[in-house]
Amino acid sequence: MSLPVYCFGEVLIDFLQDPQQPGVFRRFAGGAPANVAVAVAKLGGQGRFVGMLGADMFGEFLQAELQHYGVDCHACATTTAAKTALAFVALNDDGDRSFSFYRPPAADLLYTTAHLPADFWQTPAILHLCSNSLTDSAIASTSFNMVQQAHQHGWLVSVDANLRHNLWASGKADATLVQQLLEQADIIKLSDDELSYLAQQQTENRWLKQLQAKRNSWIVVTAGSKAVNSYSPQPFSLPVSAVKVVDTTAAGDAFVGAWLYQLSHSLTAQSWPQLLKDKSLQQLMLSKAIKAGSLTCQHFGAFTALPTRF
Repeated sequence: MSLPVYCFGEVLIDFLQDPQQPGVFRRFAGGAPANVAVAVAKLGGQGRFVGMLGADMFGEFLQAELQHYGVDCHACATTTAAKTALAFVALNDDGDRSFSFYRPPAADLLYTTAHLPADFWQTPAILHLCSNSLTDSAIASTSFNMVQQAHQHGWLVSVDANLRHNLWASGKADATLVQQLLEQADIIKLSDDELSYLAQQQTENRWLKQLQAKRNSWIVVTAGSKAVNSYSPQPFSLPVSAVKVVDTTAAGDAFVGAWLYQLSHSLTAQSWPQLLKDKSLQQLMLSKAIKAGSLTCQHFGAFTALPTRF
């Protein structure tokens, strides 16, 4: 038995550049929180998505794709007030991405806590979200409200910074607002470049220690093919094996999904404070999360590339 993992935020269409035909873009379901929900579900966990879909052909496609991969969508809503968001993703020779977003306006920005099912908070669970649900004041208010209610009901909160600067009106993520969200998280995933951006004028180690102390959180910092660094009461690093990269889309989400999938199982047998003291278990979890990310890099697309085992 495992805890449900509710992933809140954007689900959108990724138009990925075909590496064999640079002028051709292929349609895939995507969006970081949706990717995580699918990653959990494909591994056999209770992946659940929370968000707003546009009442259009893309929204219908996305809901069908989520359900195809076993994601529970009972907390989703649909609107005619805005269209489903689109992202065009170009790949370089190393499989790394650059993004062009068609958002805002977008349906996912219109979700509020009023759209949650009446019994939403009754069962213990994990709530996962990222900073893309902070880019507009209304969706930021919804995000912080959901985090507050999650804590009130004894849920753990997971946040992947997942900074996408071109989604913000200023062209740069609001570091102060993102940090406010991170300070309320129990489980935190950052990339090394996100850490550098958010730490600003402080040394990275000092900033991490201050953040970790806010809620006795477990922070993991990834750096592509370099080592993964874990910060909890017992910090450690793990190597990342080299693989042939086809497409890095959703690799970080696969990592997070595999991490949360394992946490959702472990937390039914032990408490969060106990888990934070178990260094060997943490190392095992992150080793499998690294493998999930590596497997995803070797395939094209997001939902389709996420592994069913690691």
